[in-house]
Amino acid sequence: MIDICKKEECTGCYACVNVCPKSCVSMVTDSFGELHPVIDQQTCIDCRQCYNTCPNNRKLSLNRPLSCYAFWLTDYEKRKECASGGAATAISEYTISKKKGVVFGTAYDRTLTAKIFCAKNIEDLARFKGSKYVFSEVGNQTFKEVKSFLKMGTFVTFIATPCQIAGLKSFLKKDYDNLLTVDLICHGTAPSCYLSETVSFLKRKKGLSSLTNIRFRGNDGNNYVFTLWDNNRKVYSKNALFQPYFRAFLRGLSLRENCYSCKYAKPDRNSDITIGDFIGIGKTVPFKFNAKNVSSLTVNTDKGKLFVNGLQESTVASRWIERSYAEQLRYAPSLLHPFEKHPKTELFRKLVAEQGFIKAAEICLKGEIRRNYFLHIINYWTYLYRIPRKVVKIIFYRR
Repeated sequence: MIDICKKEECTGCYACVNVCPKSCVSMVTDSFGELHPVIDQQTCIDCRQCYNTCPNNRKLSLNRPLSCYAFWLTDYEKRKECASGGAATAISEYTISKKKGVVFGTAYDRTLTAKIFCAKNIEDLARFKGSKYVFSEVGNQTFKEVKSFLKMGTFVTFIATPCQIAGLKSFLKKDYDNLLTVDLICHGTAPSCYLSETVSFLKRKKGLSSLTNIRFRGNDGNNYVFTLWDNNRKVYSKNALFQPYFRAFLRGLSLRENCYSCKYAKPDRNSDITIGDFIGIGKTVPFKFNAKNVSSLTVNTDKGKLFVNGLQESTVASRWIERSYAEQLRYAPSLLHPFEKHPKTELFRKLVAEQGFIKAAEICLKGEIRRNYFLHIINYWTYLYRIPRKVVKIIFYRR
């Protein structure tokens, strides 16, 4: 029996599962809720393709970005459910409408489990909108499906985390002119069972019967708010400061073990294009536009540059403002180093294995959430106090 890679380095990218000629590698949930590969020794032929394909056992190839843009869609209806400026939406729509290609991205299935799906038309792209702050399952056949499209000459855009893109590239073993890889600036991912347990708990507690979507970000007043939806009707809403799943994710309490030592969290990237929030834009270099919910889009390769040139010349209603990559690096820690462990992460993992996510999060975050409620109340009353004070100043001090 071989170890495909060190367990603490495994990203769950599914490359080993997709490459196995005997389908004897499967992903199994461990006691912490993380998916890891397990080999069926009865059918294994010891070909070692799983080991040789694992990106953790291959040389890492990275590119320094060639250019950096602040980007946003000017069509609010297209952008309102996007996490920031809608860069992924623009890239995806251009791929399908102009390149006559397909897009692979993350969406929820019927059980609200995040997985990689293939979109073949514009209508399918709506499912990809918004950040999915959870581990996304690549699936047993996805990389094979990508390869099939590429061999047929179909243009493929693959949007995923850097480790998933590394898995795809290791599986393909060669570059394809008709493949565009787009990585997301990644904070890390939490095991999908944590989100599933949270949703099940809220359904019971709030009496929710039908749920079709989970959202964490948006330009429609739901930014950094954990919301549950029944089609277009919002049935649950909680600010990230007070919602245990969201809070645990943002504070680095509940990430997969490999995320704390991520080798892709650095300025040089392993994809053609990198997208994410343009955090801190305008703080050091003036930015005359509204800095809220602006995407960062960096071009990392000549292939990416060629694609972006076509996108800029297309009819997509958008704004492109070239900025220094140094400005992006100044405020985006996920481009410099892995996210640090929360001080209570080890306790959290112990409690998860013993009592499940809900109880573990409650114990580890109780003090933080209580403090956030207190500060929120103080800020609220301070804000109410400032309103009459401003009125008094206008009436008496400006005479």
